[in-house]
Amino acid sequence: MSGELERITEQADRSATFELIRSLADADLGGLARDEITYALQRLGDPRAVEPLTAIGLDGSRPVEVRQAALRVLESTAMCPEGAELRAWWNSGDDLVRACILRQAERSESDLLEPVARDPHHLLHRHAVIGLEFGFEEPRWQQYKILGLDHPDPAVRRAAADVLCWDEPVAAEPGLHRAAADSDTDVACAAIETLRYYHSRATLRLLHDIAQGDDARAVAAQASKDDMLVDFEREQLSLRSWIAPIADILGPPETDPASPPTRPGRGRPRPPVPTAAEIIATYSDLDGLWTAKLTALRAYDWPRVPAADRPSIAALLSSHPDPEVRELSCRMLANWHEVDTLLALAHDPNSGVRKSAVYNLRFVPPSREIATLTWNLVASGEVAATRGYEALATCAAHTPPGELDDRLIDLARTDLRESIRAEAISQLGSHIDPLLPLLAEPPSMTWAIHLRLLDACRDSGLPASAASTLRDVDNLHIALALAQLDDRP
Repeated sequence: MSGELERITEQADRSATFELIRSLADADLGGLARDEITYALQRLGDPRAVEPLTAIGLDGSRPVEVRQAALRVLESTAMCPEGAELRAWWNSGDDLVRACILRQAERSESDLLEPVARDPHHLLHRHAVIGLEFGFEEPRWQQYKILGLDHPDPAVRRAAADVLCWDEPVAAEPGLHRAAADSDTDVACAAIETLRYYHSRATLRLLHDIAQGDDARAVAAQASKDDMLVDFEREQLSLRSWIAPIADILGPPETDPASPPTRPGRGRPRPPVPTAAEIIATYSDLDGLWTAKLTALRAYDWPRVPAADRPSIAALLSSHPDPEVRELSCRMLANWHEVDTLLALAHDPNSGVRKSAVYNLRFVPPSREIATLTWNLVASGEVAATRGYEALATCAAHTPPGELDDRLIDLARTDLRESIRAEAISQLGSHIDPLLPLLAEPPSMTWAIHLRLLDACRDSGLPASAASTLRDVDNLHIALALAQLDDRP
């Protein structure tokens, strides 16, 4: 990468956007140079690039590598269309475009995603597996990913190993163990990388054994093993019996030495309070060095902005053409209790902005309208994972104590999204008696439901007789939760 292109990339200098797009579209550009320009455009994240990049990506007369690069920028910057426009892309029948849609599909596109994810022979199956990484929690989606570990195409097996890193379904662990010995080194290393998040004794032993080799798998296994050892070694004094079968792998127990005294710090200096004129001048200019602009937007001390300056700042940032600016403005709007503007952003065309608005609505004064909005969002099935539990937490923050309990109990019992079930349990606090039989059930995806229930029992003093079925579970976090339950007064 040339010095000038490196500077443009690091500083996100959007004055270079259109020149970079012209270079990207040059069919004679070399592969390495195109990759560097693609990366630069990804870092710039310029909303003005959407229209020309879309034109390039959808133009079937252009070389495939040029179209792929343009679509890759749109995909990585979350600037692909949503809703009807995205479906128009799909209906074009262009497999290059359809692959892009599958890789970044939202739950609203599950009807497009599922037939491809379900069909291992589909030409675009790998792209559908990649698209399942975030937000598709229900057991059927997990099964599609797990089945990908045994696909005859190593590219699909690697994609499956990669995407299982996010949700960490318990049912994937045996398949990941097999994949760690895959004949394809890339597949094996991807599985080994994902296994660092599976905190079982069996996985730690497997990683230890693979690390004894002298190839790329051994290097990957040593890195994953070292990462896991931090947690296992920290808890070995509390879990002597449970850890005994792998004690030979662990170092000596930590003796918890006293921390050295530290001098009180002064803290980071707060940036100066911007005036409305400064904000407007800075963020109305779509050129310029946007790395610094976005960094400053995250750091501003919004409570210190004078009330007289707030309306014009809020109007500019909440309607800014850059979705990242709108997303970052939500914290400011919540701080200023700009409820109507946040409610509008909860319906923004960009999913990242909607997520930020729903999250930040939690911090404004209680509102029945917000409670209804967020409950409807959860009940619709439109959100899951982080977006799901954030919406439910916002709903609970705007609902009088106890009023939501029956619905939370029903969610914890019957919903297929683990994030929703786990958050429902957390919001119930000590009112979890009807849910304790869930401790005897197998995990729907991970052990999160059982861990939330065990924590609630520990904190509230409730009996957890159903937890006896968990004594044989090979999971560090379950073992620790049980030990803490046993140690309670």
